[in-house]
Amino acid sequence: MDNYIIYEVQYKGRTVYIGSGAPERYNHAVSGKSHVVDLNRLYFTDPENLKVTVIREGLTKDESLEYEKEYIQAIEPIYNTVHTRRNKKTGRKHSNTRNV
Repeated sequence: MDNYIIYEVQYKGRTVYIGSGAPERYNHAVSGKSHVVDLNRLYFTDPENLKVTVIREGLTKDESLEYEKEYIQAIEPIYNTVHTRRNKKTGRKHSNTRNV
């Protein structure tokens, strides 16, 4: 099925997280219920400066995962840890806390 997306989360115009998934997957980033603790912190302290944009859509699951990896490697958002140079050894996908 070709219904996966790539989305970016920006805070004050800076990309802080890249994700992929089903069409409504990005809602976690602006709900206060994200698995990414830092996104929840931003949501509860400064939600008006938190923005989500779908940057690719109509992808297969495999395509979405590959594009997600490429975007993360190119941009290195601070709340992504998988596929970044700074956290290759940990294998963790999300940070516990990082300041913006």
